Amino acid sequence: MPGREDIFTKAMNDGHSAAWDQEWDKAVSAYRRALQEFPDQPKALNSLGLALYQLGEIEEALRTYMNVARISPDDPMPMEKVAQISERTGDLKTAVEAAMRAGDIFFKQRDTDKALENWLRVTNLNPDHSVAHSRLAQVHEKLGHTQQAVTEYLAIASILQRAGNSEKTKEMVDKAQSLLPNSPEVKQAQTQ
Repeated sequence: MPGREDIFTKAMNDGHSAAWDQEWDKAVSAYRRALQEFPDQPKALNSLGLALYQLGEIEEALRTYMNVARISPDDPMPMEKVAQISERTGDLKTAVEAAMRAGDIFFKQRDTDKALENWLRVTNLNPDHSVAHSRLAQVHEKLGHTQQAVTEYLAIASILQRAGNSEKTKEMVDKAQSLLPNSPEVKQAQTQ
């Protein structure tokens, strides 16, 4: 009689085969069988989330990814999926929070490209998210992406200016100027 690990492995393999063939209903069934053996197995939950999403079962896919994020808090992938699905369903608050968290986790794992991608998603969804702009500015600056860093520092300056914080606004404009002294955008920001 096969053990739990054998049943789990067979079900996962069946699920992956079905997913490969884009037979998402079969994939969902197989991943559910795997999860009967090990209900909190992150790989099986992630696979189920994807299969549900592909089937158009958006709400259940979202719940599944949220569950994986809870079980595996150091894995940025489920948080990124929560952000993407929440954005698609119009829950921008959750999308912003999840993308911010995913970006932070990716950054801790030294995956700067994925971190930048998630923080950029935050600023696209909420242009006034100063923390995301700040992280983008600092990382772009460290990577030598001067123009992108300047753009982000000026975005922060604009947010601070609208909030009435002229001292911090000047600090951000000065930071941008130190990176690109002859930038027309910086010169324009200095006159405002």
